[in-house]
Amino acid sequence: MWNPFRKKKKEQQESKFNFDFETFDNLFQYLVNELNHVSVLVEGLRDEAEMKWYQFPYSYENSEDDLEVLKRKGFQNFYQLLNVIHEKAAISPVDAELDVESDRQYDLMIVNFYVSPNDDEKSYFKKIKCSFYLFFVCENDSDEINAFRIFYSRGLNYTIEDFLNAKFLEDINNPEPEDESFIAGFEKVIAALSQETGVAINKKILDKHLNAQISKEVSLQDFRDLIEMANYWKIEDAEKKAQHLYSYSQKDKKELIAELEAQNEDDYEYYDDGYFPLRFDIIHEDNYWYSDWKFDPEDMEGIIEHFLDEEWTFDYPEDTYSHDLFPYIQKALSEKGLELMNMDTLGDSYGFFIVKKENVDPLLTISDKLELGIERLL
Repeated sequence: MWNPFRKKKKEQQESKFNFDFETFDNLFQYLVNELNHVSVLVEGLRDEAEMKWYQFPYSYENSEDDLEVLKRKGFQNFYQLLNVIHEKAAISPVDAELDVESDRQYDLMIVNFYVSPNDDEKSYFKKIKCSFYLFFVCENDSDEINAFRIFYSRGLNYTIEDFLNAKFLEDINNPEPEDESFIAGFEKVIAALSQETGVAINKKILDKHLNAQISKEVSLQDFRDLIEMANYWKIEDAEKKAQHLYSYSQKDKKELIAELEAQNEDDYEYYDDGYFPLRFDIIHEDNYWYSDWKFDPEDMEGIIEHFLDEEWTFDYPEDTYSHDLFPYIQKALSEKGLELMNMDTLGDSYGFFIVKKENVDPLLTISDKLELGIERLL
């Protein structure tokens, strides 16, 4: 008999994500048998993402910070802390005393990646760490490992306290709305790790993120794309500049700095600050403005007018100055499809430039890859 509700029921049961035991187990086996730490550049995410194999508690035992957490939280050993984590996920408790005697170790898989801060965090942080912790367990009376339990945290805590406070995800494929965006990022990272390692994972995840992985190998095309994105108008000598910067990027950094110092006629001092030494050459001089950290609204109007070569104003509350002006500047620029960005000067100053909004995320990704120090101003 035809059931008019059958299709509706199927739609209700459809999962938002497609994580499964085989996906995580295959990646974990790679960590155990090939490399116990894998990093990858992921399209649209900040810095490198990573997955690593930890043995609990061995991987934490030699850290003074983790031992301090243990003491501060009132645990006599790591296994007592582990039981608190187990309780969240309805995992059977371990025998802490017996495990201490036998020095038993438990496998733990950790995946970390970075995202941009939210409105409450942006005044303090440039990026936020997302961590996913996975235990592998036996369920349904199985004698073999056949399932996983996963926990999620978000912040900048790098100690075991982050794991202790992590949220248990009862059904990662159908998460609560506030967790969806970070689990979507996690899904992209899993796809990129599969592409990096060649490990087989759920096909639906790969089909959704065909180009999640970004090659770590620096290419001429990277600099072509970079120059196009970092300048919101077409640069006449873009190809020549791209080839010039690419050729320098292939040199050893110390040798490059010595060569630049020898060629220098302006008494500019080059040094290894962790960034590509010629990063400021990427932006056209008409699209760059060096500014002190203190500035008035009128200063910013003049700077933006310099960039746009036209009159420009924006609305802002009275007695608003310096970095507090950024939200109002960005709102006005967004009406033109533009955004103000910063080249990290490693000091109490800004290196302002303007880009098309559509290029912001790709520019941040390539900046991380090429070590440029490009930042959003939120």
